[in-house]
Amino acid sequence: MPLEKITNLPRAVTLQLTEACNLRCRMCYYWGDTGCYSNAEAGMKPKTLEFELLKKVIDYLAPAKPFYSLFGGEPLLYPELEELILKIKGLGSIIDTPTNGTLLTEFAPMIVRYGFDSVRVSIDGPREINDSQRGKGSYDKAMAGIEALYQEKIRTGKRIPYIDIIYTITPTNYQSIKQFFLQELNLSAIDRVSIQMENFLTEEMGQQYSQFLKSEFGLTSERYWRGLLRSPEDFKTIDVNLLATQVNSVCKRLSGLGKTIMLLPPTFSQENLSAYLKADWKNMTDQYHSCLVPWFGVDITANGDLAPCHVFYDLVMGNLHEQTFEEIWNGDNYQRFREYMLQNKFLKICRGCCILYLAGKKKRKRDLKKQ
Repeated sequence: MPLEKITNLPRAVTLQLTEACNLRCRMCYYWGDTGCYSNAEAGMKPKTLEFELLKKVIDYLAPAKPFYSLFGGEPLLYPELEELILKIKGLGSIIDTPTNGTLLTEFAPMIVRYGFDSVRVSIDGPREINDSQRGKGSYDKAMAGIEALYQEKIRTGKRIPYIDIIYTITPTNYQSIKQFFLQELNLSAIDRVSIQMENFLTEEMGQQYSQFLKSEFGLTSERYWRGLLRSPEDFKTIDVNLLATQVNSVCKRLSGLGKTIMLLPPTFSQENLSAYLKADWKNMTDQYHSCLVPWFGVDITANGDLAPCHVFYDLVMGNLHEQTFEEIWNGDNYQRFREYMLQNKFLKICRGCCILYLAGKKKRKRDLKKQ
């Protein structure tokens, strides 16, 4: 008999399977130039989420049939990846992963065979641009991996996994969007496209967040949020008019081909992009009045922490090596955090995170002005 769905468990679970990655993408907030792992203690070994621990959580969450997203580092490096996919799919959940794509050729047969639902490949533009940001040879490996996955789907007659492209906009690649999508990419292989601005925090936002962590939860970690520190000066070379024109042109073409497109933030206008890059959040077109993640989503980090905010793993509610998932999810820390979010709507970091545009409740800016 199918498991009965229940309402008091998370509907979206992100598993940081491993901190390890085989690339060193310059803009990455983990292994990039300013990333939390790049600046970690010398000789620190990347952690891996213990599979036996993870299986217990998956079994506990099974009645809710949550959506699982595999995360890293590079998720395809996880030693028990095949067993994990079988476990999750066997319980009827949807599963997806972002990946740098360089290992896809090897894993394509297994991913298709086990009914993996979605693979999101991060590529940052044409070969020269991508490789300057992600490392020499990464473009060719990722493109070969996409083609291998596509051909495996054709060979087996399978509809899934959907193949997505994630394009993160930086000052280096923003002029190459049309070239990449309309000249270099095999659009027949692609189902969906995400074009997103780079997540970032200002120093002021980070310090306010740090004060919140200490005053509310006694936490002093600054390791993760510092990996996202940027200044609006870092983006001043971006011509927002050219950026908006390129993206909207690509969207028009892809929409005509029946492709699904996601923009983060959703409005790629000159006004909205300019406000975003200047950290002028209050003047953005895309305004949100709450975040739903504390009630329906959770991240489990490689060391077993439960974190209510994706990427911002300085804020943790408890550790699975010390407590059960149920004890943490329903515990005092989580309840206090949810109460804080009910009263305050956002943390100081929220406006600079593209996850807000996936998990927030939107309110029109003109409605806000009436208040």
